[in-house]
Amino acid sequence: MNAPTDQVAVVTGAGRGIGAATARALADAGFSVVVAARSRDQIERQAAELTAMGRRAKAVVCDVTSEASVQALSREAAELGPVAVLVNNAGAASSMPLGRTSLEEWNRLIAVNATGAFLCTQVFLGGMLDRKWGRVVNVASTAGLSGGKYLAAYSAAKHALVGLTSSAAAEVAGTGVTVNAVCPGFVDTEMTAGTVDRIVAKTGRTREEALAAALAAAGQTRLISSEEVAAAVVVLAAAAATHPPNGEILVLDGRDRMNSRFAIINPTELGAPRGWNNGMLAPAGGRVFFIAGQTARDGSGRVQAADLVTQFDRALGNVLAVLSEAGGKPGDIGRFTIYVSDMAQYRASLKPLGEVYRRRMGTHYPAMALVEVKSLVDQQAVVEIEATAVLG
Repeated sequence: MNAPTDQVAVVTGAGRGIGAATARALADAGFSVVVAARSRDQIERQAAELTAMGRRAKAVVCDVTSEASVQALSREAAELGPVAVLVNNAGAASSMPLGRTSLEEWNRLIAVNATGAFLCTQVFLGGMLDRKWGRVVNVASTAGLSGGKYLAAYSAAKHALVGLTSSAAAEVAGTGVTVNAVCPGFVDTEMTAGTVDRIVAKTGRTREEALAAALAAAGQTRLISSEEVAAAVVVLAAAAATHPPNGEILVLDGRDRMNSRFAIINPTELGAPRGWNNGMLAPAGGRVFFIAGQTARDGSGRVQAADLVTQFDRALGNVLAVLSEAGGKPGDIGRFTIYVSDMAQYRASLKPLGEVYRRRMGTHYPAMALVEVKSLVDQQAVVEIEATAVLG
């Protein structure tokens, strides 16, 4: 479903790396974005870049370990509008033997990685529950699913974040609000660069050797990009209201598919993954297949200005491309939801639209819902189609 253009997403730790990439991806998905972090220079630069792209953005200095600072973040975010999405991305890492880990360092990592997410979720969750729609996405780590040498404090903090995700998800089940997490392995960020530097300093290896050792220990063959993590976050943040994932832990380990109960499908002909736009969320190995809203985007990721019928043809083709990538066929679709920005234009075009439909779908007519919206995320788009299929 198209993301509400009048709603706000808050991203903590948004000054660089995963947080900055996620802020850009959410802005691209139509949200106004509050970029929050302790470094004023970094977040103001991020907000300025989003504003220059025509997006609504606000920089807010916030220390997520401070309850007063988080409450101030809530008040400032509300100036942009109701907060529909919270991405708890702020985090810190370090590595050292357990015996040399000070209580101060232990408390610091717990505070930034776990307590910060708790405070932010607590302050924003009430409004989401009142509005019966909201998405909380926690950026955890594969270290939060298993232990690791010299990672006792960091791993414990990320385990706590995964536990918070599962417990909060159980509380909000059935309310229209969801709480999920992504667990990336080593990501191509400054934090990973710092890890590699420490390995070099301790072992005398080259940076290439140190990186290879770190990846091998994590079971990875490559670094994950910040954009990959951001795309996964946006899939969860903009999930449609019908059967959205809740309590899911998406593992990003550099493999072709997310290693969880859900799999993401992105056909290569639709261009680079853009989260929920090109994406496809489905139970891995299951039969129920949710096709995210597709517009008339081409392989470059753009929607070219065109009439409704032409855009409908392309959008329906994109839906079927995603379905085909999953091994499905048109007859597997059980429901369409069609969003249009001009209902009168749609009704006036029923005959040519019907011809396009029959050419693409034959005589298969699943249940359909038609929704008029003020606008769609893609500025040139006049129609968007999402679908649910049951694979044979």
